Amino acid sequence: MEKSLMLALTVSLVAAVSCGRVVTKAQLNVTLEKQVAGLWVRVPCVEELGSCHYRDACDILSQLIPPGQDCPEPLHSYGLPCRCPFKAGSYSLPQSDFFLPVLDLPDWLTNGNYRVQGVAGSGGKELGCVKVALSLHSD
Repeated sequence: MEKSLMLALTVSLVAAVSCGRVVTKAQLNVTLEKQVAGLWVRVPCVEELGSCHYRDACDILSQLIPPGQDCPEPLHSYGLPCRCPFKAGSYSLPQSDFFLPVLDLPDWLTNGNYRVQGVAGSGGKELGCVKVALSLHSD
């Protein structure tokens, strides 16, 4: 039986996104890798976490950050969107720290360095890509 860990997390990341047109609905393919003994190992999709395919990324974002709610910092300070629709253009975020509330995470997704790549698409066409490097550390 897999147990879950309750962690308070600090996430440091750098991200860049490029959209060729307005995005109102998109599929998302995520590749998650964890650094293990100096090597990057692909994390499989387990219970919708890891290297997964999501049919409606916009719906997921709306659940995480409901419409009408401000985008979390530092996205808000940099004027970056956090939910659909995303206007056409390029978005970048300098290295930033995100302080997340206590989260219920599986024990296999714990402290360490991670790389995440998300490719959004619609109608068989790639709309944009985000690459994130992050470190998870519990208090």
